[in-house]
Amino acid sequence: RGDITNDNIHLLLGLAVPPYHINEQQHNNPKKTATMADSKDKKKEGTPPITTITIKKSIDPVPKYPPVEAAARRLERLFGGSSSNAAAAASTPAHQQSKILKKWLGSSSGTASKATLAQIASCAERSLDPAGSCATGRELLMGLATEDERHAVVLKELNDGDDKDEKMDGDSKAEAMEEDTKESPAATQAPVVYLTKSAREVESWLVTLATRIHWRAKNYTDAYDWSEKGLQILDAHLADCSSSSASTVVGGLYPLLARLLRFRSLTLESLPPSTRSSLVATQRSELAGRHTMAVLRRDADVSATVLNIMLHDLLEGDQVEQAQKLLSNATFPTESASNNQLIRYLYYSGRIQALRLEYTQAYSNLSQALRKSPTNTGLGFRIAVQRLLVVVQLLMGEIPDRSVFFGEGMRVELKPYLEIAQAVRRGDLAVFHATVSTHADRLRVDGTYTLISRLAHSVVKAGLRRLKTSYSRISLEDVAQRLGLPSATSAEFVVAKAVRDGV
Repeated sequence: RGDITNDNIHLLLGLAVPPYHINEQQHNNPKKTATMADSKDKKKEGTPPITTITIKKSIDPVPKYPPVEAAARRLERLFGGSSSNAAAAASTPAHQQSKILKKWLGSSSGTASKATLAQIASCAERSLDPAGSCATGRELLMGLATEDERHAVVLKELNDGDDKDEKMDGDSKAEAMEEDTKESPAATQAPVVYLTKSAREVESWLVTLATRIHWRAKNYTDAYDWSEKGLQILDAHLADCSSSSASTVVGGLYPLLARLLRFRSLTLESLPPSTRSSLVATQRSELAGRHTMAVLRRDADVSATVLNIMLHDLLEGDQVEQAQKLLSNATFPTESASNNQLIRYLYYSGRIQALRLEYTQAYSNLSQALRKSPTNTGLGFRIAVQRLLVVVQLLMGEIPDRSVFFGEGMRVELKPYLEIAQAVRRGDLAVFHATVSTHADRLRVDGTYTLISRLAHSVVKAGLRRLKTSYSRISLEDVAQRLGLPSATSAEFVVAKAVRDGV
């Protein structure tokens, strides 16, 4: 209608008319204002009282799980299980399970780092079906803690929630209780519901957590035993899945298989040398078979991990030629492998190429490994790469920048290499040999002593360049004295080779 004004709209909506509008209405049209007021009073007299009905919706209590069990049940939901609507809980495609599991492992890393053996045992007891395919792993994991310790984990989660409520006092506690009753239901102890979609993955994940806890506690024998048991369980699951129609759960096991193989390699390095050498020799054929199967099924996680483990074992055993053959015949999945495995592969490749005098290629791979390394973690790895990179630069005839030796966390670790670089720059062979002898034990531990022993020729070259710039004519005796050579005859041979090389 054309006679509807802003003030009428306010009245129809039940809003108050602004004062300046009322005054303007009374001044311009007092009759219209009186008529509206009378009609409003009549509506109030004839309108029946409004009855407000409050409907309270019954909400089930929210179950509270310990952190490890909560992470396991989140994976179950990601895989399509534990849904209230059974028709909507469709199975996750097999090709997506690996990606889902990797993201879940990344998001659960905080929970995994704080996990305890009691939490792992409690999660296995409450999540894995004793009559299902994970019964063997369930019994092993439950043996990590007593029954009282497993029960205390669940009670602690409930008590922590009660302690937070007790810290509130007065009006704040009353307001919090009122908001809780309005918005969220009360938290109770969660019922025991066994996993169906992700039981195998959770079982393998719990085994990896137990292995890592033992390894960090320096129980290397127990850690190695747990890694072996975990690999047996995983191999049994993979065999069952390949022989049956349950192929939808296979994809999620491969990243966990790669992680278990990595943990076994770490624990193997910490064992005594006599035990380690025999175990490494027996595992090489197994690792070769795993790598072949991983390549055939296009499993980038396992193939990259196993290839790096084999390269590491060969380098630790000083079998450079076999490592080079493996490097040339195997193909690394560069595009699909994780960044951590890629930088390890680049480091091992650079180390092999440096030992084989391929310094240009080694420098390229080591530079990439250092550039791709994470800056917020992995300081030990970055130090190892930087050490080898400094030595390769010296072997190429280059002097590294001084800022390289004073990076964050590298000042103490790279101090021997700074002194060696200074000796190479001076061109004094006697000073170089004295510096290497001083830090010989440290260089052997770092694995760079063999490469640094090749620097003597670079030291002589640098000294000859300085003498060439300073003198137009000098005797061989003076050359031998200034370069630290044993005799004039040695100086003659060195100078002849330098002239042939174009120094």
